[in-house]
Amino acid sequence: MVMEMDLYKKKINVGVVANILRNWTKIRLQPIRVYCFHQVSAQYNPLTMWECDWTQIDQFKRNVLHLKAHYKFISLTEAHEKLKHDIFRIQKYAVLTADDGYKSLLNIIPWLEEQHIPITIFLNTKYLDGKSWSAINEKQARQTKPDVDVLAEVCPYLYLNKTELKQLTYSPYVTIGMHGHEHLDAMKQTEREFEENVHRCQEVLTEYTKAVPYFAYTWGRYNHNTNTILHNLGLTPVLTNGDVNYNNTKHIDRIPIDGQILK
Repeated sequence: MVMEMDLYKKKINVGVVANILRNWTKIRLQPIRVYCFHQVSAQYNPLTMWECDWTQIDQFKRNVLHLKAHYKFISLTEAHEKLKHDIFRIQKYAVLTADDGYKSLLNIIPWLEEQHIPITIFLNTKYLDGKSWSAINEKQARQTKPDVDVLAEVCPYLYLNKTELKQLTYSPYVTIGMHGHEHLDAMKQTEREFEENVHRCQEVLTEYTKAVPYFAYTWGRYNHNTNTILHNLGLTPVLTNGDVNYNNTKHIDRIPIDGQILK
């Protein structure tokens, strides 16, 4: 009986110590949240936008200001360094990213500059020509208007072109990340196809001095082999499905941040 009691006490003590250590880790090392969005405009356009990926401009600004009141926004590069090297991180930090490189970014980049908020744009380089588009955007547009004139009604208004992207890189608050040459699912490509898609994106972005060596998976889908490929290409994966960065990736255009109290 005495031995059983001693073992019971030891189990309790181990549990208490483990709980203290977990709480101490949370206290001394605050996670860095990543907030991702896609399209921002005054009105929704079904030819060029997915409703689930769209945020109205005023709503976007309210949400970002709400976040700014709770976090200090830092660049993706700075966040990566902090995640690698910080021993203590008491302050709450957040990173803002945009996927796909849509032209509607032009609606809010000047405002983000006024707020001194850095942003990383993860884009697909093939669509910079103003003549190409992804399969998901094609599906959306053709469901809305089956006989849509792609080159006249969609492509010029969908993605940033090279001139617009170049102008954005003059901003000290903008960096460019990689989303692949085309917007393709890494899990539906062979390893060779995936590597080629990423490498072509790298090649195009070599002409942009604000390009950073980070890759965001489309739909957050990946495996060990794709991570290895990125590593061999000198890239760091930045996922938007919550698997990285202590499960703290959130989508501004998919959750009702406005008015919430953030912990």
